[in-house]
Amino acid sequence: MAEARAIDAVVFDVGHVLIEWDPRHLYRRVFTNPDMTTDEARMTWFLTEVCPPAWNVEQDRGRSIAEAEAEALARHPDMGPAIRSYYGRFQTMIPGAIDGTVQVLRSLKTAGVPVHGLTNFGAETFSQTRRRFDFLNLFDTVVVSGEEGVIKPDPKIYEILIERAGLNPSRTAFVDDSPRNVDAAQGLGFQAHLFKGADGFRNWLKGLGAPL
Repeated sequence: MAEARAIDAVVFDVGHVLIEWDPRHLYRRVFTNPDMTTDEARMTWFLTEVCPPAWNVEQDRGRSIAEAEAEALARHPDMGPAIRSYYGRFQTMIPGAIDGTVQVLRSLKTAGVPVHGLTNFGAETFSQTRRRFDFLNLFDTVVVSGEEGVIKPDPKIYEILIERAGLNPSRTAFVDDSPRNVDAAQGLGFQAHLFKGADGFRNWLKGLGAPL
């Protein structure tokens, strides 16, 4: 007799759970000294003052790349090439997949467990990233903040997924690397896990009876 499961579906975050992402992977190349070392101070200034995390979040919230670049260029017209590199060379910020988590996703899919995505990601950049990483097409449902105009941890984006995928939160496992996003999921009744590595995530799912 098959073991009873405490979950009916699994919801994955994308960045820092299924794929790596860090603007420094790109800007270490952009801000290179004549001796081929990175100008760390210049890079840090750029990612703090010119294209900081709060600026990128607005693209996650639905602002277009064209609008984002125009806003940054208005503040720092002398930084045009570096500003345009942010999205022009966006894939350089993603060195690869987090293989252990991808294996979990594939195993669940093969076992017939519904798998869904809930991600803070720009609509334009998610589209290109999805073309690069085939496993992002395994989701039965994926809700992308940039397409919806709302970001985690706002409960509204979780509710969009719940309705669209027909989820029962109490029987749905949720994984994210952000404590705030995990707290919001728990507040809506999800069984939620703070991601710190693929092995810990796999073991947690096994404890819920997932067929891994």
